Amino acid sequence: MKLRGIEFGPCLDAAGVRGFFGEGWWFHHLPLARFVFNFTGSTRVAKTATLLPHRGNMPLRGKEKRYGPRELFPRCIWWSWSRGIALNAVGLSGPGTQELFAQGLLADEKAPFMISVMPVSYSQKERLEEFQKFCVLLEHELRKARLPIGLQINLSCPNTKLDPHELAREATLFLDEASRLNIPLVVKINILVPPEAAQSIARHRACDALCFSNTIPFGELPEAIPWKRWFPEGSPLARREASFGGGGLSGSPLLPLVAEYLRQLRTLGIEKPLNVGGGILSRRDVDTLVQAGLRRGIDSIFIGSVAMLRPWNIRSVIRRAHQLLA
Repeated sequence: MKLRGIEFGPCLDAAGVRGFFGEGWWFHHLPLARFVFNFTGSTRVAKTATLLPHRGNMPLRGKEKRYGPRELFPRCIWWSWSRGIALNAVGLSGPGTQELFAQGLLADEKAPFMISVMPVSYSQKERLEEFQKFCVLLEHELRKARLPIGLQINLSCPNTKLDPHELAREATLFLDEASRLNIPLVVKINILVPPEAAQSIARHRACDALCFSNTIPFGELPEAIPWKRWFPEGSPLARREASFGGGGLSGSPLLPLVAEYLRQLRTLGIEKPLNVGGGILSRRDVDTLVQAGLRRGIDSIFIGSVAMLRPWNIRSVIRRAHQLLA
C-alpha cells in the first residue's frame, strides 16, 4: 500500500499491537518469544493516542516503562483461545500526544510507520477543537525532521461511548484540518458505519485510504454475532467492573463480516486504498479477504487478533500478505 510516495507495505499492525513505540509488551520479550512474536514485514502503527492524558481502563506504567500496562494481564481485556475471540475495554489509556512526542514517538527513523489518534470530547465542537490542537502539535513536530509517517484518524473506538455514525459524519471536518500536514491520512472506521458513509469519506480529497474494522461494541449486530449463546450472563468485562461496559469484540467472528463489508465497498466503486483487518487468525484468512476484493499493490491487511489469540501464526500471515498483495 503506497500512499503519497511512502510504501507502507501489504501488512500493517493494528494500532497498538506493539505498544506506543514499537518495543512490544512484556511477553514479547520472554525467552524464545522472538521466534513467535516476529513482526518483520508488518508496518508499525502506534497505539491510538489522545491529545490530553486519558485514563481509560488500563492502568499504565510510567515513561521509563514506555507506558506499558501495569497489570500483567489487564482486567479490561478478556479472551478465549479456544473460541478465537476477545473483548477489550481499554478505552484509549495513554499519557497524551505531547508527552508521547517528548518521549520519542516521532523518533527519526527510516522505516515507514503510522501514528493513530482519536478525539474523545463529547461534543462535535470540542472534538474538532481537540483535533485542531493535535494537528498544530504534530505540525510543529514534523518541522523537526522529514519522516516517512502517516496519520490514522481513528473514528471507531467502541470504548469511548461516542457514536461511530456521528464521528463518521465529522470525518470531513477532521480531514479538512489534517490536510495541512501534507502526510498520508487514513481514516479508521468499523463496519457499523454504512457503506455509503464510508464512500463519502473516501471521496474527500485529503483521504488517502480507509481502514476497517475496529472492534464491534458488545451486543451490536445480534443477527450475525451470537452474543447470548457465547455470553449468556452478559459481558465478562462488565461483570469484572461495571465501568468497563461490555467492551469491543475482536477475533474470528469479525472475518466474514469484514469480508462482506469489503464486497459492499467494492460494489460502490471505492477506489482509494483499503487497509482491512478483523478476525485474521491464519494465512487462509488473508486468502478470504483477497477473494472478497483486496487488490495487489493497492490494498493491505492489518494484524491484531492473531498476536493475542494465535501468535504462532503471525509469521505465516505476514508472509501470505506479501505473497498475495505486494
